[in-house]
Amino acid sequence: MLSFCILASGSSGNCSVIWTEKAVVLIDCGCSLKYITEKLLEIGINPQNLTAAVITHAHIDHIHSSSFNFLCKHNIPVYFHENILNDVRVKYGEKACNAVSFDRGFNIEDISIEHFEVHHKDSRISKTLGFTFLSEVNGRDYKIGYVTDTGKICENIVTNLSDSNILVIESNYDKKMLAESSRPYENKKWVLSDWGHLANEDAAKAIAKIKAVSTAKDSLKYVFLAHISKHHNSPEMALRVARETLNNMNISDINLFATKRNARCRAIKIS
Repeated sequence: MLSFCILASGSSGNCSVIWTEKAVVLIDCGCSLKYITEKLLEIGINPQNLTAAVITHAHIDHIHSSSFNFLCKHNIPVYFHENILNDVRVKYGEKACNAVSFDRGFNIEDISIEHFEVHHKDSRISKTLGFTFLSEVNGRDYKIGYVTDTGKICENIVTNLSDSNILVIESNYDKKMLAESSRPYENKKWVLSDWGHLANEDAAKAIAKIKAVSTAKDSLKYVFLAHISKHHNSPEMALRVARETLNNMNISDINLFATKRNARCRAIKIS
C-alpha cells in the first residue's frame, strides 16, 4: 500500500503526508501543530507515530515553529539538505532536533527518496528542493513527484518529475490578477522572476511537458495544483487554465485537483 494526502497548501502553510505499511512521512510542516494533528487524525494517523519529516525549504509556510518543536520534542527525524538546515538554524536557532542531513538519495523504510534543486530563493533562504518518492506496491514501483515552490520549470525538473503517478506542482498566480494587485513592486518583481513562483499558464505547460516525456503506465494519473494564491488566483481559475491547456494538447487521462489552504485534499491510496 502507498497512500498520499495533501493536508494544506498555500502561503499560509504547506504540509503533506505519505504513508506505507512501514513508514509515515511528512513533507514539510508549515502549518500549526493543532492543524496538522487534526488533519492527520482525520485520516487515521497519530502524529506521535510519524516516522520522519522531509523539508523542502526554510520559509515559515513550510516549517512552522509549533510543528517543528513537536518533531524535535518527540525525536522524530527531520531530513534536511545541509544548506536548508543552515537556513533553519538561522531562523530557529540550534534546537535539539534529530536532524538528518543529506546530499544524495536516501531511504526511509520502504520509501526511496530523491531530491533536485528548483528555482525558489530570496534573502531568507539559500535553497529549495523538489522531491520524488518511490515505493513498491504488488511488485510495481509507484512514484510521487513534488514541487510546491519554483519560479520556472527547467528540463532537469521535467526529467525528475517524469513518470510520476501522482504529481504535485505549483500553480500560484494569475498574471493579470498579480499585475493589477496592490502588492509592492519589488514583491511583484520577485514573484514574477525565475526565483519566485509559477503562473497558471506555466504550470499547465509544465504538466504537458512532463506527460510528454513520461513512459510509465498511469503516469500523471493524479495531478494536484499547489500553492494557489489567495489574492492573485483561485482554485477554479487554476483548474480552468490547466484543463484548457491539456485539452488543447489532446491530453485527457489526467485527474486534476486544486489544493486548498485550510482543508486537506482527498487521500490517494494505491494498493
